[in-house]
Amino acid sequence: VRLQTIAKVAANYKGRDYTFDFNFGYGYPVESAYYAFEEGNYSCDCNLSSFIKDNYPDFEELDCGEEITYSVEVVTI
Repeated sequence: VRLQTIAKVAANYKGRDYTFDFNFGYGYPVESAYYAFEEGNYSCDCNLSSFIKDNYPDFEELDCGEEITYSVEVVTI
């Protein structure tokens, strides 16, 4: 409860590497942070592009559309 769970994410899009941190707050389970970026809601292109844009303003905003495709590859968490 006294520690913050901060995901340090490295992603790759079109051969270029992008990094960002995401703070889940205090007492958040580490396994849930992994899940969020590997299979959960944060793993889709629209959400990943939003997080990447915070550090790289020129990054294009990606859309998930009806069929979810993953163009952004999460390399490490």
